[in-house]
Amino acid sequence: MKFPFACLLFAATTALAQPVVEVSNVRDPELKPYATMVKGLDAFDAQRARAPKATLRFLLRPATAGDTLDGLELKISGDMVTVPVPLAADGSFVLPRSAAALQDRAELVLNKKRNSFRWRPDVRTPGVPKEARRLGDLRVQCAVQWAIEQEDMAPAARGALAATGGPCRSMVMHMGFDAPAPLRSAWLVEGERRLQLPVNRHHRRVFNPPLADRAWGDDAVVKFEYDK
Repeated sequence: MKFPFACLLFAATTALAQPVVEVSNVRDPELKPYATMVKGLDAFDAQRARAPKATLRFLLRPATAGDTLDGLELKISGDMVTVPVPLAADGSFVLPRSAAALQDRAELVLNKKRNSFRWRPDVRTPGVPKEARRLGDLRVQCAVQWAIEQEDMAPAARGALAATGGPCRSMVMHMGFDAPAPLRSAWLVEGERRLQLPVNRHHRRVFNPPLADRAWGDDAVVKFEYDK
């Protein structure tokens, strides 16, 4: 997901005029204070029934083409507490829980200039191919990001989104997720049922699954057909 959730206020206020509002993620949010990021861990735990075997990682990505992952380091840092956070080669990490860091009002700190990297959550159930995404994983992933991002929203914006059920539960908003490569099409598959999903016109890697449609179970799978 890539628009900051504050930008979803437009979707919420225009929802009455459109049957479906496509919300595409063009920009990942910045890193947050540790206490705010932990709200994402709490949301993951609360939603585990939708993805009982899944793991939660966070992905770091350069904000501009000139930045790379080379030499990147991440730590949880406060006045009294410092906790190094190991980064995988792909820029992903597991955020640990630390009561001491919460008490110390610690921050997530990179050894790079501010605003040079963005993050997004990544929820994955083992065994799902890279060319597919499990719908329950996407539902939980959305809940994680919403739990974190809503903390920085103005009350009016947060209320406008809540009135529609929130970005993860609204029937008038379809949140965008990244595919590994530009898409020709994306299909939601469950048993013999197939549904072609919207793919963003301008960002062909972004697809929009029906997170709020409970007619589709958590084990439904989004399958990708890539542009060649």
